[in-house]
Amino acid sequence: MVATLLATVLAVASTAAAGGSAKAVGGARALAVSVPADPVPARAGGVARTLIRVVNPNDFAVTVVIRSRTLALGDNGKVSIGSGADPRWAGRVRFPRTPLRIPAQSYRNVPLSISVPHLSPDLYFVGFLVTPVATGGGSLTVVNQIGSFLTLDVPGPRLRLLTGHLHLPTFVLGSEASGEMRVTNLGHASVTMWGENDTTSAPGGAFQQQRLGPSLLPVGRSRSIAVSGKPRWPVGIVTVTTRVTYPGRTAAETREIVLTRRVIVVSPWVLAALGGLIVLIAAAWWRRRRRPSRNQPASALDPAAGQTA
Repeated sequence: MVATLLATVLAVASTAAAGGSAKAVGGARALAVSVPADPVPARAGGVARTLIRVVNPNDFAVTVVIRSRTLALGDNGKVSIGSGADPRWAGRVRFPRTPLRIPAQSYRNVPLSISVPHLSPDLYFVGFLVTPVATGGGSLTVVNQIGSFLTLDVPGPRLRLLTGHLHLPTFVLGSEASGEMRVTNLGHASVTMWGENDTTSAPGGAFQQQRLGPSLLPVGRSRSIAVSGKPRWPVGIVTVTTRVTYPGRTAAETREIVLTRRVIVVSPWVLAALGGLIVLIAAAWWRRRRRPSRNQPASALDPAAGQTA
């Protein structure tokens, strides 16, 4: 899985020559880091080897250092980088000891080796930070530092358990039903989940399907996915069914969560039209009540008609 973090803007200033002044260099663009798309296989007690790539899209070379950092994994895939090295991986990850020069509009593959401690089967995360360093030249260059992480997979059976809730109203006055599916990891191991969201409506609605790509869910964290459905007619019943699939105790077996909700959707125009119809019926009834009947006697029409002089 590709792990991306928010980049933190960093001003890198070089010392100007004696009697000179700093000169701004505009148009600087952010560095980028790519990591393996899939978890790196890691045997407990062994050494895992992989590559990361640091990309420099600028028109000038950038020198960077790579250092270990702690990670904080939150809900909905949010990740934050700490200010210090991760004690779990201290001395176990061989980051480059010297600064690396990334040529202009180019990249550099950086090999990493990780001494894996004796860990229970699970996914583990190794965080790092790529930081530009100041170089000579009497200029001020604004670039960025960027953090990311590697995912290690220590193989073996593990306890995975997800629970899900589909939050949708029973009745909606509007054009569509919208809500969210919330999945929480209650197991003892991180989980990569995937699935789909199926929507139908009656009467006469078409079947709609939304694929849910693989996403990581750490232990104790949750992920919310927006779901919605629209009826074909101004009034309809929308049925939303979500399916979440994830590995069981081993990767060879899978488990599935199926959640279904039905929502009555009524367009506001239906109520407006119904209200207008009620008003017209009431007005017609009132006019009919006020209109004199043809069979009504003249004395009833004119109180003075039956009197004589």
